[in-house]
Amino acid sequence: MSFIYPRSYIGIIGGGQSNWQLAQAAHRMGFLVNLLVPDASDLATKEADQVIVGAPTDVQRLRQLAAASSVVIFQDEKISINSLNEAQISAKLPQGTELLAMTQDRYLEKTFLEDHNINIPPYAMAVSLADIRAAVDSIGFPSVLKPIQKGIGQAHYILKSAEDVNRLAGQLSDGSYILESWVPVSKEYAIMVTKDAQQRIQTLPVLETVAREGRFHSALAHQEMPAPLVHEIQRVATQIAENLDYQGLLGVTFFATEAGILFVDRIYPGPYQGADLYDSVTNFSQYDLQLRSLCEWPLPELYLRQAGALLSLPAKSEPQVFAQIQKRANWQFLFWPVITGVADGATIGEAMIIANDHASLIELVEHTELW
Repeated sequence: MSFIYPRSYIGIIGGGQSNWQLAQAAHRMGFLVNLLVPDASDLATKEADQVIVGAPTDVQRLRQLAAASSVVIFQDEKISINSLNEAQISAKLPQGTELLAMTQDRYLEKTFLEDHNINIPPYAMAVSLADIRAAVDSIGFPSVLKPIQKGIGQAHYILKSAEDVNRLAGQLSDGSYILESWVPVSKEYAIMVTKDAQQRIQTLPVLETVAREGRFHSALAHQEMPAPLVHEIQRVATQIAENLDYQGLLGVTFFATEAGILFVDRIYPGPYQGADLYDSVTNFSQYDLQLRSLCEWPLPELYLRQAGALLSLPAKSEPQVFAQIQKRANWQFLFWPVITGVADGATIGEAMIIANDHASLIELVEHTELW
């Protein structure tokens, strides 16, 4: 790859909120956008200059996208590596497929982390109920059972007793699973890492994240996190980036126990929702950085300019959200053109709150119905 000039076409595989935001960032940088999506009414099409309707597994459509674009970009693990390889578009795909392959498969991800002596919860692979019973004997209760392949829509099971294991009979779909020890979580964190064509790595500011009812709720950026914790998160994220053959943006999420033991939760092959906060606290968005690293533009040195918080705005709280708009003159709101997600997980956008310091930030977010 070489420097990609403004007014060139960027090819994006897939739709949804993150690709809508990537397309917006591309337009701000002067690029035009080709989009490959299975649904012509997808949210991301509202920011595309040219839309190719087809599945991301459609080899002919992938070739069409690559032929019309200077670079092709994916942003999540819901992409077929076999289709990418068959399409023979590697010359236009600087991200490569190693990161994608690992983040699609929980077993590959865990063995990679384990091989590099990175702390993860105890786990075992299981195919049958007998495997699960044997694994529970060593891992213990509580534990969580997840399909090995991410993004395929299969249920996760929380196992708290032998009765829960017995109830799995007749419920499990065919396939392989990961049984993982359920570790009590005190705090959660995320960090994004960029890597350019020259393999230069940069870690972005560490974010403290909050989940509610198993879903992303909010992210906070501030200077009050303990320095040893920040340094360890940066060190692990850098180690992961150094040992993967990729270019662009990746994310790593962590959790810590009450005793301060830090575990890696998972790796993302592109943007992470909480990292949308970077736009407000560093003056560069994660989508800007993804494009810069893949289009051979120089990457800025980022630092935290101010404390900030990002709140995910659930569709079920829309009246409260609209009430906050009328009260919060200094908040920044970003709304999707259409509601994304399903049922209770549907969201309408994000709110960004800026403050001078951590204490002021917490005071601001706690005095709102959205927190």
